[in-house]
Amino acid sequence: MKFTKLLLSAALLLGFAACNNDGDESAEVATGYLTFDVSATQDVENITRAQITIGEATGGYTVPAAADFTITILDADNEQVWTGTIGEWDPVATPLKVGDYTVTALYDNGNAGFDKPVFASEKVAFTIVGAQETAVKIPVTLQNAIVRFTYTPMFLKYYSFDKVTVTSGSTPIEFAKGETKGAFIDATDFNIATTFTSQSGKAVAFSKDYRAQAASCYTVAFDASNIGGIGTITITLNDEVTEVDMGEIELNE
Repeated sequence: MKFTKLLLSAALLLGFAACNNDGDESAEVATGYLTFDVSATQDVENITRAQITIGEATGGYTVPAAADFTITILDADNEQVWTGTIGEWDPVATPLKVGDYTVTALYDNGNAGFDKPVFASEKVAFTIVGAQETAVKIPVTLQNAIVRFTYTPMFLKYYSFDKVTVTSGSTPIEFAKGETKGAFIDATDFNIATTFTSQSGKAVAFSKDYRAQAASCYTVAFDASNIGGIGTITITLNDEVTEVDMGEIELNE
């Protein structure tokens, strides 16, 4: 499930400013300013063949507003020219001289947890040339992965659990029983752990490691069956199925 990139579009408008130094001949210094706009889509290319959006995967989360992104502009010497949120950016007060620059964009709300995404760009190079107009586009992508859970009626009817804990990096995220809202996790190895309890009171611990990639959504499905008097819980993530044997039980109506 790969998320479509956000595009942070910057139109670079150039003009000329003249300066005079103690009677010396005036020298024209080309300057310009940046204006920013965010165009975003929540469409998802879902490898499990079912379309889903970021909002659907996370229970209604929407991508951050343009004003909330932090931009950092560096000159050709890799010296910082300006950094701050787009909402704080004043193009008139911060003209840029002719030359080569790079710009990055970042939105960091904690890296792991519900409603805690990170969106970031690579360095984008641009050049200010006098008397020209330049457009700069900054591709911004989700740096996290998303994990969410689904539960079949069969599973919820015959088994109980207090919570599911997802740990990515050093951050544990707790999903309450029946929670289907997705959470943002580090794009690295992550662990899912819980304890299932049958109607007879038998408890079985479950713990399994998975690997996450950035800009991907992982839907973990819990299901249950009772074949031949043997209770089985299945945990499915994409095409990977893990079975938990709950032993001989009778599923009461």
